[in-house]
Amino acid sequence: MTVWKLKCTECGNVWELRTGMDISKLKDGRIYHYCPYCKRNTFHVIVGREDEA
Repeated sequence: MTVWKLKCTECGNVWELRTGMDISKLKDGRIYHYCPYCKRNTFHVIVGREDEA
């Protein structure tokens, strides 16, 4: 499992997304996902990643 740190392009909040998929290979390094702070779907940029044991 990989923990991705995402930053919302609308509100600027950074949060973590846990997934088994490598999202770093997505087009433009962005992902369109639900923001838990904005409470809507927005674009996010990948800030970093951590691998869980």
